[in-house]
Amino acid sequence: MAEATLEALASAVYSRMLHSQSNRPQYASHMDCPFGAYERELRLRDLADTTRDRYWQIVRFYRSWLAGNDVSPTSAKEYIAHLRESGYSQASLLLYYHGLKLFLDHLGQKFQLKLRKSYKLPRYHSRSDIERLIAQAESGLGGPSHTAAIKQRNVNLVTTLAFTGLRKSELLSLYVRDVDFERRTVTVRHGKGGRERVVPMAERVIVPLREQCAAKSAREKVFDGLTPRRVYDIVAKLGKAAGLDGFHPHLLRHAFATRLVEEGANIRDVQVLLGHQSIATTAIYLDISPRRLHGVVALLDRDSASAALAP
Repeated sequence: MAEATLEALASAVYSRMLHSQSNRPQYASHMDCPFGAYERELRLRDLADTTRDRYWQIVRFYRSWLAGNDVSPTSAKEYIAHLRESGYSQASLLLYYHGLKLFLDHLGQKFQLKLRKSYKLPRYHSRSDIERLIAQAESGLGGPSHTAAIKQRNVNLVTTLAFTGLRKSELLSLYVRDVDFERRTVTVRHGKGGRERVVPMAERVIVPLREQCAAKSAREKVFDGLTPRRVYDIVAKLGKAAGLDGFHPHLLRHAFATRLVEEGANIRDVQVLLGHQSIATTAIYLDISPRRLHGVVALLDRDSASAALAP
């Protein structure tokens, strides 16, 4: 599964977990082996808080489903089967499988299950779609809370995501000191997997970033006062108002990568800009670019024209 798609899915599943159970994972208060030991192991691992919480949530739900029965690869398979019967998507099953496999590996129990991998292309959005979204941010959503300052912040937010390809979490972790206007670069220090990268600024994003960094110290965040949920809501509401139902922040990252591929960017360079560990993850954008594919199919028309001119 593409990294971007898996990330979006994980975020959605995690949100579902939080709303259906508790507002935040409640770790074990005592060492109810083997779960307490695993909770302690997770705390010791060098993991992002959201990743650690997600793994622990999966194990908690498995423990609740067990209702006192034995932890084993067999019961884990039965739990996955239960989720499938409950209507969970194939991609969600893969996410739960991965979480349970880590848990059972910790216990020294081998857990292997063959699951079909889902292959779903990211939704295609043209440059005009992105411009509609930015225009909507300029117009605002109405209501007394949408002051001129809020409108401008939203314009800057959407434009930065669309023209840097940053993930939502990377944007919210961006400090003023990470934005170098002299070199025209943005340094991402908290990328996925702890990987850092440098993203050159497109001309379109320079003014929005200057406005966001103005009057702030180097140690302040560029987009301060926002949470991941708030950013999601802002983009989703702007998208709906602009006639782009189902729009969310990660689609701006997809649009960024798709436009680069359409303009002939080297796929390896796109991989570096996006911070993908594997080029196979980036290669998915080769499949969703209509302009590139139209050019390939047009070769058939050229062949037909040559045949018609042949004596």
